[in-house]
Amino acid sequence: MTGLAAGRASRLGGMLLGGLTLLSHAHAQPAASPESVVLAATILNEGYEPAVDVSGNTLKGVMARPSGDPDGQDDSQHLYVWMPERLDTRGKRLCISLNSRDGQYLSQLEVALEGDPRLASPLEADTVLRADFTTSEPDYYTRYAETPPPHRLAVLAELKVDCRPATPREAVLVAGWQPYAAPPQSVSVLVNASRLEALLAVWLENNRGNRQQQGIRCAPLEVSPRIAYDTACELNRDGLAKYGTLVLDDALKPPSIILRRGGNVAAAVPVEMRL
Repeated sequence: MTGLAAGRASRLGGMLLGGLTLLSHAHAQPAASPESVVLAATILNEGYEPAVDVSGNTLKGVMARPSGDPDGQDDSQHLYVWMPERLDTRGKRLCISLNSRDGQYLSQLEVALEGDPRLASPLEADTVLRADFTTSEPDYYTRYAETPPPHRLAVLAELKVDCRPATPREAVLVAGWQPYAAPPQSVSVLVNASRLEALLAVWLENNRGNRQQQGIRCAPLEVSPRIAYDTACELNRDGLAKYGTLVLDDALKPPSIILRRGGNVAAAVPVEMRL
């Protein structure tokens, strides 16, 4: 991470972290009956290269916890993406990035959402989208289990008007390798923190309608010298309930990743999560 000028970072740190409370979390899974849609994903790019150099964006994945695992014995893979009721899919595409923790495998997928009547915008009900694709790199999936858990493979599902890297995303959806029976209550946000300390800052609203930013401390992962991401931030909605209601539908107050080293704080990276 570069550009951590001490003066500017100190002021930014005061703005972002002033009053930030570090929270603990628990685990729960309520019942629900989501709709189900199966669509084919187009592979835009896929590669498996053990000697690859790793670099890239801070946010690498937003996944249900537990996320399940891909099928290592079959070229056909199935990803599941949670699409909440009232999600605006009009004119959008689902852009999915896969990154292994060591950076040796990557894939970019695209799913066209227009034209399927079950995805009429805005969505009338919670929907589970199964994105099917056939890998051209089966060796990676055969050797997938050789990487120690947890968080072997990050999945980032973004809602965008097109899947070009420079196109800004409009939402981040929660993905996993197994079907959802209910809205994900526990979510892992996977981060390339460049070995800096990371916090996941979220907004909570109390019963008086007041909103306050709260912080969840992220945990470093045990990684090799070459990495695509090195940190996991675990967000649990039920665990936050005693502090307030998690605000995720307000574009002005998305969760954010905050990286810092001592008193130096980098700019916050927004995570426009929808649940």
